[in-house]
Amino acid sequence: MTVMVVVDALESLDPSLDTSVGLMHAAQDAGHQVWVTRPGDLDVVDARPRALAKAITLTPSEPAGGCRWTVPAPWCRVVATEHVWLDRADAVFMWAEPPVDERYRHATFVLDLLDPARTAVVNDPRGLRVCSEHLLPLQFPDLIASTILTAEPATIRGFVADHDDCVLKPVDGFGGRGVLRLRPDDPNLASLLEISTANGSRPVLVQEYLPQVEGGNKRVFMLDGRPQAAVYRYPLGDDFRIGHPSTPAPVTARDRQICRALAPTLALHGIRVAGLDVIGPYLIEVNITSPGALRKADALLGTRLCAEVLDHVLPSARMTGESA
Repeated sequence: MTVMVVVDALESLDPSLDTSVGLMHAAQDAGHQVWVTRPGDLDVVDARPRALAKAITLTPSEPAGGCRWTVPAPWCRVVATEHVWLDRADAVFMWAEPPVDERYRHATFVLDLLDPARTAVVNDPRGLRVCSEHLLPLQFPDLIASTILTAEPATIRGFVADHDDCVLKPVDGFGGRGVLRLRPDDPNLASLLEISTANGSRPVLVQEYLPQVEGGNKRVFMLDGRPQAAVYRYPLGDDFRIGHPSTPAPVTARDRQICRALAPTLALHGIRVAGLDVIGPYLIEVNITSPGALRKADALLGTRLCAEVLDHVLPSARMTGESA
């Protein structure tokens, strides 16, 4: 069987942490051929989706303590580079990092041409275009903390004055980039709002700061609408932003309630793998473009989440080696 992973450049990956590498290992361990390509290397020829891709083999990896894995040198070897018809793959994982920019959208339109009855595509490219990781929670007001989406500095100032302590996030941000903590007495507040909103022309998300984050920002892993496992991540010392997973977390009744509420919407848009960020009782984000921390959780918890995703996605008939 053939598994294609659409990801950023191999040299940019952190093989000790990245879930994309965990999926590659899971595929190789199951006896499948692993190919990798980049979003910009997808094209269409004679109405068929194609990729300039690399066939790779990975060096065996073991948990190294905490959330990391061993990283042999080299961690992978490229055995071939050629154009590959994507419709000959059994599964394609779209796992490139955001932002969902022109390059990213171009790749999803190419992936639209695949027949899901023949090639499993995770997550569905249409869903990746429709569902915003930061904005999807706004559809579930009963699950989220007090939040606004606006480009108006005056509106943000009023919200910060009402809540005293807030967090601002770029709508297309990821990995904590561009996230700010706002207080009404900050002498830099006006400048921060000018920069983050591009002088009132770019909407941002602003939420009340949740002190429960000191007890952990929980990442809940969902597979086809069901929670599989969870880990806690904590602020990084003097930096209020969140670090890597460090301890196991329970999947609580509230977490299951959140998952049940989101499941129909995720299923509607073909989002099979998601990572929910939860602080206290509140849903914060729904990570769908490259849901991270699965490989980290496998090292930390001794789980096999990456393998379970692969096993679940590949049709059972093909798991027996019956693909053409």
